[in-house]
Amino acid sequence: MAPSRPQVRIQTDPPEIFNKSNPIIETERNQRPPSHRRSNEDQDGQAASEIEKNTDVSESSSHADEKQPVRQKIKLPETLRWIPANSTWPKWKPVIRSALAAWIAVVVFIIPQTENLLGQAAFLIIIASFLSPPGDPFMAVLEREIITLIFVTLGWAWVCLGLMFASLTRTQTIPDASIQTIITGEYIEAGPTVILGVFLFIGSVFFLYIKARLGPGPFLPASVFGCICVDISLTTAVLFPYPYYKIGQMILLPLVFHSAISLIMSILVFPQSVSALFTTCMQGAVAPLATAISLHRSHLLEDVTSSVFSYTQITDAANKVENALPMLAAAARLLKVDIVYARFAPTDYDELHAIMRKLTVRVNGMSVYYTLIDPTRERFPVTPAASRPATPVHSRPPSPRADRRSSVTTEEKHAPSVDQELRDRKPSRHQRPLSSRARTYPTSSTSPLHSHRPYNHSRSHHAHHTLLHSSLLHLALSRAPKHSGETAVGVFESQKYLNLEAIHLSHPDSAFFTARATELLSDSCQDLLSVCEEVLGISGAWMGNVRKFSFDFWRGHHEDKAQTHKKEVQKYEDLLEKLTRELDEFTTKKRLTVLDPYRPMFDRSYGASSDDEVPPHRYLFHCYVYQYHLLQFAVLLQDMLKEIIRLETERKKPKIWLPSLPKLFTWTTWEASENIEHDDDEDPEIIPGMNPAWMTDLGKAVKRDPDALPPRNALEVAMNWIYRAAISIGGGNVLFALKAGVLTVILTIPSFLKVSAEFAYANKFVWAVFMGQLTLARFRGDTTFGLVARIISTFTGGLIGTVMWYISTGHGRGNPYGLAAVCAVCYPSFFFARLYWPIPPMTNLIIWVTAALVVGYSYEDTHLTVPSSPGWGIDVAWRRFVLVTVGVLAAGVFSLFPPSTTIRSYQRRTLATTSAELGSIYCSVVSYANSHVDGDNTTIVQSLLAIRSKLKRSLVLKENVIYEFSLRGKWPAERYHKILEIQMQIAYQLCHLMSIVHHLEPAWAHAFLRRTRMLDSDFQGDVLAVISLISNALRTGSPLPQITPCPLLDRFMIRHHGLNVVHEESEDNYGLPRTLTVETLENLQYLTFCVGVSTAFGIVTRLDRLMVAVKELVGEQYHIDGVGMGYRRTWTGEVASPTSVKATEV
Repeated sequence: MAPSRPQVRIQTDPPEIFNKSNPIIETERNQRPPSHRRSNEDQDGQAASEIEKNTDVSESSSHADEKQPVRQKIKLPETLRWIPANSTWPKWKPVIRSALAAWIAVVVFIIPQTENLLGQAAFLIIIASFLSPPGDPFMAVLEREIITLIFVTLGWAWVCLGLMFASLTRTQTIPDASIQTIITGEYIEAGPTVILGVFLFIGSVFFLYIKARLGPGPFLPASVFGCICVDISLTTAVLFPYPYYKIGQMILLPLVFHSAISLIMSILVFPQSVSALFTTCMQGAVAPLATAISLHRSHLLEDVTSSVFSYTQITDAANKVENALPMLAAAARLLKVDIVYARFAPTDYDELHAIMRKLTVRVNGMSVYYTLIDPTRERFPVTPAASRPATPVHSRPPSPRADRRSSVTTEEKHAPSVDQELRDRKPSRHQRPLSSRARTYPTSSTSPLHSHRPYNHSRSHHAHHTLLHSSLLHLALSRAPKHSGETAVGVFESQKYLNLEAIHLSHPDSAFFTARATELLSDSCQDLLSVCEEVLGISGAWMGNVRKFSFDFWRGHHEDKAQTHKKEVQKYEDLLEKLTRELDEFTTKKRLTVLDPYRPMFDRSYGASSDDEVPPHRYLFHCYVYQYHLLQFAVLLQDMLKEIIRLETERKKPKIWLPSLPKLFTWTTWEASENIEHDDDEDPEIIPGMNPAWMTDLGKAVKRDPDALPPRNALEVAMNWIYRAAISIGGGNVLFALKAGVLTVILTIPSFLKVSAEFAYANKFVWAVFMGQLTLARFRGDTTFGLVARIISTFTGGLIGTVMWYISTGHGRGNPYGLAAVCAVCYPSFFFARLYWPIPPMTNLIIWVTAALVVGYSYEDTHLTVPSSPGWGIDVAWRRFVLVTVGVLAAGVFSLFPPSTTIRSYQRRTLATTSAELGSIYCSVVSYANSHVDGDNTTIVQSLLAIRSKLKRSLVLKENVIYEFSLRGKWPAERYHKILEIQMQIAYQLCHLMSIVHHLEPAWAHAFLRRTRMLDSDFQGDVLAVISLISNALRTGSPLPQITPCPLLDRFMIRHHGLNVVHEESEDNYGLPRTLTVETLENLQYLTFCVGVSTAFGIVTRLDRLMVAVKELVGEQYHIDGVGMGYRRTWTGEVASPTSVKATEV
């Protein structure tokens, strides 16, 4: 096989930014089987139309060249729907550019003069056209080609150094030896062969280590090409009886010609800038945002208590926005090196990029409301009754409280009828008014918002027992399969959750209160949602038009253009004023609508009788959560409009924008890459997009060496460095590189032995060498999948290439005109499939590379005098297939030998890394809230986005686990997926918490930290211990203690607050009111405070769930009989023994 050519495809349509079939980057183990790939082409072609649909000025947002394809009358099968979905003019532009570049490469190849100039490996220019088509913006192509050529040149230099040392040990040097004698292997000597083998091993290890260590990025394809250069050059140079230093030229020269053609085509044929790429990426992210807001408007009008109600459409739209962010970040990385003639500088979009990241978090926060009101999910915390009276709200004689013992006993006799009664009493919000409920209060509290009524207690106590089977206890017991030897885990946490749920009352009228709260929430938010949807539509249209008319100096008079521009700016200013006006009205008036059911607490004349029941405060908190995130969403849209107006006002004339020299081709390991959605061959200890400094030190905590004190002198410093370097050899990246280097040397043995060198050279055994080298991946599952995919794709590509060859030449020995004509006809469709065919990228790539190799080798053999050739037509295809099979089978077998890494261990270590970093960011957010220093929190949000992207990539990576054959048993995929989902939720909750503490005033922030115990060292010690236990258990696979600090919720809710901001026993009130008033309820800071408490509760409960999920994976140890089961807290807050509880129930 010819050397594989990496490429980073950058498209023009919004959601699909980079090529799904990224060549070498995707020829590695990150390829997914067809059954597990998700095709986005259907939604890709609709992004522009969604923008136009969501704006009132669709004529300004529609591109003349972005029309959607005509809807097919015949319904195509699922496997062919990608064809019409990608048959748009913007997507045909890179196809035409790539096909034209490849056809020019064919013309250069068939011209005798240039063919002789390129040498024996002239066919590489055709192969490189498929491996690295110029379908990207110019700067992306330039970056990729320059780095690739540098690495290939470095590989050539390493080969020359090896040849020099090998020549020193050669016993005879024959400069005038004939080529026919050389290829027989007559001049192979042991000494030079050993030296070249060592250089081959070291060179391969070096380039493969770079590929594994730096992960996704421009260095990955370049390192692969450098490795291929070393393989071909050294396996050929060993035959020569003298140092043949020009051996690397035959590889470098075709690649240089290909790079020149690609760069010229990127400039002349439908050129695209990185800025244009970024704006289309922004369109792809804004379109599902507008869709999500539209869905929010419609869902708020539905009956949320209905059994058919579902909010999955909102979640899907939010996920589309999230999926667009990594590619948006990759485009943003290239902005700083962009060269463009336009009104706006490439770096002008940085602020819009930051706003878009925050909008994604806010739209997810709005969706949290539906999880809160869903009874199948975790319920909002209801603070248990206090042991002493709460802060009085108004004077009202309390109702006498019935004895709990008699109440429980009476209700237990009628327990079977309770559930049916609750179902019968389930109301619709349209069936009865709020005033239809009686109200009673316990003697322990005069606050109706956290009252515990005797009849409600017993009723909800038994209602809870129907829900408890879906709680942690049910989950724990169900984790032990009936027909397996596994035992239940998490029983300790589940028993404590049983107690917690038993003392938290479930209101019998929850359906009615939920429906009523949603109705009021809809009334308060509909107008603002409508304006937000309009802003998103017009903003998306602006992003589509921002690149237009850069070269419009011939269009009309200057006065007309100035007048048109002024009208456009005025339109955005009017929209900003409309949004600001609606936002102010929402903040000061409309959002207070949700307080209507609670106003009778403070004003008896407020349209309610004395028997009205005030809903529990959790329903108000639910509404506050939605309103807060909607409020922040609208504020961000304000910032977006202000930024658009600023750009339109300051940048009136186009100019040439050039990057500064220090920014050219900068790269770091943690920076997001273009292939971030495709390339998962990365270090599980590194999170791309997250600064490593954040991964080790978010405060004063620093890791220490447990076996040595810090170095005291220069000698200890040097030895410490040497020790760490030696230890790093045991890392996954180094072991993978060493193993691949050994495989390379083993596969080149036939080329190094005198008895088989001629056979290996004549049959191009080097194909098997680097095919096996590139098939070997860090994980066995990826290697096995690569084996199967390469065999299938090589067979298919060989047939295509053979058909092309015989069509072009008939029974002759190659016709240059026929070959050029056949390529001109076939290449547009080939590159359309090469760029958009939704099959595993590796399979896609190898098909077209093999076809190009068959055609190129066949023509070269018939028109160029070469020492040895595999033939032409079917002969080339057959030899190619056999050697590829040999190479990939060798890689498959070699992957089974130690050191062997599996995707299973990668998944576990990745989850361990993300768990630890989530804990670090949690500490950072709490520190930020405590110090409350006005600073930029973008770094925290970006780090959380990087963690979510890492988790999503690991989700895709695990699809190849099915190729990791294991006799030990089935891999627990569902358990890993559950851990991943919980970590994703925690990441979002931390984003929400960061936003909340940022908007809290210092006094409210300290009250919030006191309320949530985030400054309580005892509680925080438990939280951090839980995070550490989880991370270490996942990293090592060690079982967790059966008794842990979980559930944290028990300690989180240990003090009773109710709706009050400050606890009644607190010595410091931080200047905030101790007594709840209607003014406090209407305070915007109180809303933020309540949302913060809700978010902290969500984090704590998810940590509890994460602990049980990890226990389900790794198991438990340290069992003590009776611990955790002997005592439980009763509903009054007292501690009771099992015997006393049983006595009360008799």
